[in-house]
Amino acid sequence: MALIPEVVDPTLAAIDRELERRAALEPRRSYLGASAIGDECERKLWYSIRQEVPRKPFDAASLKRFEDGHRGEAVMAERLRMVPGVELWTVDEQTGGQIGGTLFDGRFGWHVDGVIRGLLQAPLTPHVWEHKQVGQKKYDELRKLKSTVGEKAALAAWDPVYYAQGVLYMELMDLTRHYLTVSTPGGREFDSCRTEPNPVMAKALLAKAKRILSAGEAPARLSERPEFFKCKWCDFRGACHGIAAF
Repeated sequence: MALIPEVVDPTLAAIDRELERRAALEPRRSYLGASAIGDECERKLWYSIRQEVPRKPFDAASLKRFEDGHRGEAVMAERLRMVPGVELWTVDEQTGGQIGGTLFDGRFGWHVDGVIRGLLQAPLTPHVWEHKQVGQKKYDELRKLKSTVGEKAALAAWDPVYYAQGVLYMELMDLTRHYLTVSTPGGREFDSCRTEPNPVMAKALLAKAKRILSAGEAPARLSERPEFFKCKWCDFRGACHGIAAF
């Protein structure tokens, strides 16, 4: 039986091409961000702030995931504000922008999604608020971890980068709790976890950032094997291993 050829909608394909074209025109940020500092590969982070180092361009699928994340954050904020007694601040009243700041002469930047107070499970305690929009599999993993290791330990076990982000935000904002909401694509399912501070780790992360920013040469590779699974999917694989990676 002959296979039915895939029917490609040229209009939708043109949307994908336009998304990729526009993304390619946007400048890369030149500062190291708190949202990425938990990545275990210091070489990757060092590359990320150097405009001369080529990186893999984002494809349309990735760009649409980013867009879903941004829209999902706004939807979740609106839903949280529906709960009587919940106060959620997402804008810096002085600047009109995101709540955040910079360190190390502006070379390290951080921005939180918000600060929330009035959670029914802890009504008097202000929390750093972050939202993540993830795939169904990753979402299910978090729900499982909450039931096995407990809510307060779930974030560290679920995603080290997200955990580092939360720990650092608590330190920088002098707050003692982090409240992460997590949704599936489109926000159809949502869950949360609360996390306690880890000052020792926060200080280590700041030291790590300072070390990367002051490094005159690229730090050591995470692996010398370009086929190592964490290197295989890295945006800087080509530059790091000197191969035509993409």
